[in-house]
Amino acid sequence: MNTGRVVFVGAGPGDPKLLTIRGMESLRLADVIVYDRLASPQLLSYAKKGATLIYCGKEADHHTLPQEEINLLLIREAQKGKYVVRLKGGDPSMFGRVGEEAQMCRDYSIPFEIVPGITSGMAAPLYAGIPLTHRDYNSSVAFVTGHLCEKNAGKEPDWAALASMETLVIYMGVKNLPRIRERLLAHGKDAHTPVALVRWGTVREQETLIGKLGTIDKEVEQARFAAPAIIIIGEVVRLRESLNWYESRPLFGQRVAVARRVSDEGNSELVIALEQLGAEVMPIPLVEHCTFDTPLTELATYRWLVFENEQQVSFFTSVLRQQRYDVRRLTSKLAVCGQRASEAFEKQGIYPDLMLDENTSLLALPDLLALEKEEQVLYAGERKPQKITLDHGKAIHVIQAGTLVWDGKDLSAKKDGCSFDSLATDDVYTLSALAQFAGDAWSKTPIVCVGKETAVAAREMGWQSVSSHEDHAININELKDDRTLNDQGGGT
Repeated sequence: MNTGRVVFVGAGPGDPKLLTIRGMESLRLADVIVYDRLASPQLLSYAKKGATLIYCGKEADHHTLPQEEINLLLIREAQKGKYVVRLKGGDPSMFGRVGEEAQMCRDYSIPFEIVPGITSGMAAPLYAGIPLTHRDYNSSVAFVTGHLCEKNAGKEPDWAALASMETLVIYMGVKNLPRIRERLLAHGKDAHTPVALVRWGTVREQETLIGKLGTIDKEVEQARFAAPAIIIIGEVVRLRESLNWYESRPLFGQRVAVARRVSDEGNSELVIALEQLGAEVMPIPLVEHCTFDTPLTELATYRWLVFENEQQVSFFTSVLRQQRYDVRRLTSKLAVCGQRASEAFEKQGIYPDLMLDENTSLLALPDLLALEKEEQVLYAGERKPQKITLDHGKAIHVIQAGTLVWDGKDLSAKKDGCSFDSLATDDVYTLSALAQFAGDAWSKTPIVCVGKETAVAAREMGWQSVSSHEDHAININELKDDRTLNDQGGGT
């Protein structure tokens, strides 16, 4: 039997960038990914094409799949020879039941691996400005679950020992907070001990509630503060007042949807700048949709092939690669509009015969290209497809070699039910795809455009709220003061 393997991966506390490198590598190798409710959907963008994605999220009193079925699912897929990743929120070993699932693998002789993750019990306090240890306040910390499973019902924790701890970090304790408070006070914990609850730590929905042990349950009830939240009890909570770095960032709470081509590697300066200001960046995956329908065998009928910009060059060279067309067979001359289009060809080892001005008029082409009688030009650009007939049998055929479109199948940026406050791009060619993503009300959606050309094109297209940053070198201070970002316009 060709036995696969199961890899248990800690997804981290919520921010997708807190995933470990080893976890990312495992996701890229996986044939099957079984993921939890608290694992960021953006992590699924690491899945390879064709991987099976299975949701098994758990909420209070509602489990998509019972634990026993999850265990058997992992075994069943691994026995088919699949590389299975069990993606678990936080760290799989911190109240994550990885022990039970790993034991099942061992019982069935399935190879397994456990990849640690950053646990929410450490990350959420830090993102709220609360380090769990500090020489002036404590030298010990205990991690505790506030929820007892049915198997341990009636088995009380050692409240005396917990009350003596300098710092307590409690998982899944919101529902049982009145009981936790009452037991700690009964065993000598000071009623004035500071308490913090951090809800949805490390993401834009993060909320922090500060109170005292003696009254914290009432304060939570009044604030309607609900799970999921981490509870921190101890003097270190006092540090939040001076160390609250995350929630005090100027764009905290903002979700900005940023155009991202699937072929892009790494993060753009725009993404980095937005994240440094506290915005949650939602990447909008865009893919090239080639519409170059002229048979390559007919290219010889054109004296010149003219490309309006680097995007059209990219579409054209993609077609050549897809059809395995040897560029040496081209008999037409190549012209480009602008330096960037020329560089796009040069990266492919192709050197245009002529570089025209970026704003060259179609009607100027016959003279610039020295067209002779009966000669034709194929012009690939962003304009409406048409045929322009000139004197002496000359003609210009205008086509679109392709467009960028929103990859609606990508689970890392699902449109339905996923709100955002504004859009941002530093690439003029992504505007149509962003409008597609934004939906029917796209023209009213605030958009931040980096680069004068991008901003002008957005306004001409019909966008009503455009913030322009003319220099492609992102200025963080400009973004910080950007009204489009700070006015919290609505998205989908």
